[in-house]
Amino acid sequence: MVAVCRSRRNSDDTRHSCANQRRPHFRGPGDGPCARRAGRGPAVSWPLVAALGAAGLVTGWCLPGVVFGHAVPAGAPAAAACPGCGREPPAGGRVPRPPGWPSGRCAGCRARLGPPPGATALVTAALFGALAARVHPGLVLAAGCWLAACCVALAWIDGAVRRLPDALTVPAYAGTVALLLLAAAAGAPWPDLLRALLGGLALAGAYLVLVVISRSAIGLGDAKLAASLGTLAAWAGWPTLIAAAFAGFAIGAVYGAALLLARRARIGQQIPFGPFMIAGAFLAVLAGAG
Repeated sequence: MVAVCRSRRNSDDTRHSCANQRRPHFRGPGDGPCARRAGRGPAVSWPLVAALGAAGLVTGWCLPGVVFGHAVPAGAPAAAACPGCGREPPAGGRVPRPPGWPSGRCAGCRARLGPPPGATALVTAALFGALAARVHPGLVLAAGCWLAACCVALAWIDGAVRRLPDALTVPAYAGTVALLLLAAAAGAPWPDLLRALLGGLALAGAYLVLVVISRSAIGLGDAKLAASLGTLAAWAGWPTLIAAAFAGFAIGAVYGAALLLARRARIGQQIPFGPFMIAGAFLAVLAGAG
């Protein structure tokens, strides 16, 4: 039986049918109120999920080169050679590939050069595929994938040297805002864009307050990353932005408690916070998109 949504037959009833209600722009084309009453979930384009998953594999396979170049102390130039033996990794011609391809290790001394390419490839593919299944329309999805690719590299860099370089946080924000602006120009509601911009600034401002209160725990790089994560999360709505902010702290707290219980850390020891911010934001976006 197909459920059909109709307004009441009262002549004074001015309500519109469910088909005319506004659909959130983080949902699939079949996920309106009528679809929910009929028992259907969001429409998922599995070919799109597969295509973006494959694109994520290719993108993630190249990210170790980005991590290798930028995982350096603040103020140091980008790495261009193996720190152990000085050997420069192959450039790969016009096709970018990770340093030490395909093993991710220096061909001279076998030292690890950045994260394993397979790890970044799998994480990026999973993120791209999940976003393809949950986030619509296409330009908003493109913004999510752009930010995801930047964040995978940033998470590994923060884990390695405890910093989030401007060389990635600035393009992450600029690309996310530009693609959401194109989405609004292409037909998405302009109020959604305004909310996204305000949400990004609000989350960045909250992190700046934390920087002032406790510079040793939160850095300026975290505040810059918060602008991008908050922009994407706020596009879905204020509740998603709030969930993204709290999820990052919750995941970080669980991880810290696990380290203490395993006696691998002590109270007051600093841990990179960027990966937890990223995980919390994308979990909130994926949960709030359906």
